[in-house]
Amino acid sequence: MSDLTISHTLSGDGTLLEVALAGRLAIDTTPELLALLREQLPTASKTRLNVADLTEIDLSGMQLICSACRTAQEKGNSFNFSGNLAPCVQEAIGVVGLQRHATCKHTIDQPCLWCGGLN
Repeated sequence: MSDLTISHTLSGDGTLLEVALAGRLAIDTTPELLALLREQLPTASKTRLNVADLTEIDLSGMQLICSACRTAQEKGNSFNFSGNLAPCVQEAIGVVGLQRHATCKHTIDQPCLWCGGLN
């Protein structure tokens, strides 16, 4: 059994994908989220990711979220967090230095997703 729980809903018209994560988003659990995003991301024009219940996130989890954000942005779709960031996510942002980034080159110079951008 995985240490990551993923729940998701797609709105009736298929435009809003809401994904909630709980547990560990780490190198051994990211394939589960990757599979869901590969399947669902192309159909939704808006994606909201709730990470409030994560207990751990590593660099591979952060990279997957960045990649999903970039993929959505390249298609003209929105991708953002919903709810509060879990303490482990806030800590990871600081550890890897993302809080210092004002803009993201992949979001047409909008503030980076990790720094509260794309709302």
